[in-house]
Amino acid sequence: MTIVEKSPKTLKKHDDAFQIEWKDGHASWYPYRYLRQMCPCAECAIIRHEGKDVHSLFSPQGDGDITLIEVSDDIQPLDIQLVGRYALQFSWDDGHNTGIYPFEILRETCPCPECAPLPPIQNEEETE
Repeated sequence: MTIVEKSPKTLKKHDDAFQIEWKDGHASWYPYRYLRQMCPCAECAIIRHEGKDVHSLFSPQGDGDITLIEVSDDIQPLDIQLVGRYALQFSWDDGHNTGIYPFEILRETCPCPECAPLPPIQNEEETE
């Protein structure tokens, strides 16, 4: 995916989700609860990785366990700001506001069925 494909065309706040239409034509809908649990700040990353250092060369990869970030089902952003031309920053109604969400990461973590990783292929065992 090129930089252009990871660039937003439009940004829109909805009642329960944030929508990004990308320059490649894809539309991503991010439920606010999902965005809050995916907060990229160091504090949230450490919680999602069960206290492991996320800044070392040998840190765990991936998003960790997002369910470890306790968030109400009705979490809402109080404010959404552009950070330069590369990211968004949400100020949440739970008081959290330190995460900067780069567009590249948002595109890579789109939760839609088209973008979500497929489950691993399992070999079917023959039954007799």
